[in-house]
Amino acid sequence: MSEIKICGFILCILVLCSFFKNIRSEYSLFIRLAATLSVSCLVLTMISPLLEYIEKISMNTPVSRYIPILFKALGISLLIHITSDVCYDAGETSLAEKVILFGKIEILALSLPLIKELFNIATGLLE
Repeated sequence: MSEIKICGFILCILVLCSFFKNIRSEYSLFIRLAATLSVSCLVLTMISPLLEYIEKISMNTPVSRYIPILFKALGISLLIHITSDVCYDAGETSLAEKVILFGKIEILALSLPLIKELFNIATGLLE
């Protein structure tokens, strides 16, 4: 049911932006930014129980030490995606691309211990 509410909210924002684009175009930008932030916050609150469930079921597994890295990468990717969307809405395409590049490098740096462990396993299998 919540997806119907979110889609309805987005369609209302679309109509409101179209209306203000013809009258006062500067208001359209602020409406889009407010809608982007509010939907992003709503999505983050909806994803919280899912993350708690995944953390709960993965506590007793051999990969439990990698779960915090996975959650950090997920959080970084969501934050970068939201920030880049806001930059795109503001018309700052170049800035949005730089934010995305930073996010990719940050996730790569965060996953270096996993990559090292993967190479150790691969070399162990080859010996």
